[in-house]
Amino acid sequence: MNDLRKVSEDCARSRNLRICIAKEIGRRGSSLNETYDIPEIMERFCFCERDVKYLLKTFFRSEGERYILNVTTQEFVKKALLAHQKALPLLGEAEVVFLKTFGRYCDQLEQTHYYKFDCCQLDSIYKDLHNVIYILHWGRLPIINKYLMINSGKIPENNVVDFYDHYHMLQAMLSDIRGEGEKMTTKGDETLDKEMTFSVYTRRWGHNDVYNIKRTVDGWNLESSTNGSVCEKDGTGALFNTLEHDSVFYPKEGVEFALKELWMQADEGALTLKELQDRLQQIADWISVVERSVGEGQPDWVAYY
Repeated sequence: MNDLRKVSEDCARSRNLRICIAKEIGRRGSSLNETYDIPEIMERFCFCERDVKYLLKTFFRSEGERYILNVTTQEFVKKALLAHQKALPLLGEAEVVFLKTFGRYCDQLEQTHYYKFDCCQLDSIYKDLHNVIYILHWGRLPIINKYLMINSGKIPENNVVDFYDHYHMLQAMLSDIRGEGEKMTTKGDETLDKEMTFSVYTRRWGHNDVYNIKRTVDGWNLESSTNGSVCEKDGTGALFNTLEHDSVFYPKEGVEFALKELWMQADEGALTLKELQDRLQQIADWISVVERSVGEGQPDWVAYY
């Protein structure tokens, strides 16, 4: 039985970085003993700022002021590229078989809006594709959506055939073959450490307070706050402390969810800086609506803050 706790977000991200390293070294024909500086690692292997901070030592060891692949990573790259070279001569035919079987099945399902999903038919297709799946995986070395690994509790290289024993995993392979698969990106770094504003109405002062805020690799940073500056991804810390210091009423659980979701979208490179600012202000506006509503209709003699 799979323990779903075994695949964390960092574990899933590490898997994709490991594949990126193997593919890039294979593409360049680089030596496993080549050394790199941090900018080279970020550019060649799609490491973002958070990867450098938390995952660099998973793959590299320092050698003076530069870095070299550690023994564990070198061994993985050797095995991955060996399997890759063995699969390449068979890859074209394997892709044709996969497209004619699962690809056709998937297209038919979409045409019927999944009303005719047949588990038995899917299971039969999957069993017939065991050898093909192995060739496709090592031949293509696909990037896998992290949530497929987190939710399944599986890393594909631990057991390739078993990993693809699910419609969504097969669909991910189909997307990769069709050129629509997951891509590694560092676009999330474009919204890091950029100053934005968070304007919230407070009944205590009778006007909007404007907080200066930045997204960091770990969460948010609230500048010029007397209640600290560090916030977690969900706003816990300086932001909530400041709101509570100003007696602001807000839907805490909802705002926590919204801020964390927003941070994740930005981290995945799905938002421009302007989009991030706009959505951040939408959360602030939501807080302002709740804050105003608490005071509306309140008797003057109550003065409840």
